[in-house]
Amino acid sequence: MRIDRLSLWVAKAVTLAVLAMVFTIAYDVILRYLFRSPTVWQYDTSYMLGGSVIILGAGYVHLKRRHVRVDLIYNHLPSRARLILDVVFTLLFFFPLFTGLIIVSAGYAIHAYQVKEFSEVGFWRPLMWPFRSVIPLGLSVLWLQGLANFIRDLFMLVKAKEP
Repeated sequence: MRIDRLSLWVAKAVTLAVLAMVFTIAYDVILRYLFRSPTVWQYDTSYMLGGSVIILGAGYVHLKRRHVRVDLIYNHLPSRARLILDVVFTLLFFFPLFTGLIIVSAGYAIHAYQVKEFSEVGFWRPLMWPFRSVIPLGLSVLWLQGLANFIRDLFMLVKAKEP
């Protein structure tokens, strides 16, 4: 599916953010401890890149079905019962929750752009709208991947033959 390719492409792009985060942290550590001259931008950069990695990687994790699941009972159920649970919980919880999160986070991103919000936790004080825009983007990829998984699960549930 094209959605699967999107999740995979985003995950590959995220690896560049991981590399950037590693290099910026290493650069700051070298400057801080060898030259006693830390950067003013590294703290903001590291939490923004780290948050972006987490949120943009969520769609790929959902594609591979490696997300956290309480499987005390789930793994002991027959595959058809697991499919039923996946379909029901996706409809009842996944779609409403992530639709709401996308709407709310998009509102925060738009507001950050309109008021030119900047970070207040570090010394660099970068604009926040680029980072805040990554959140609804990553959640949208996750939502689309959830839709693709839901369609696959529903198809398997309908087409699967009873033993």
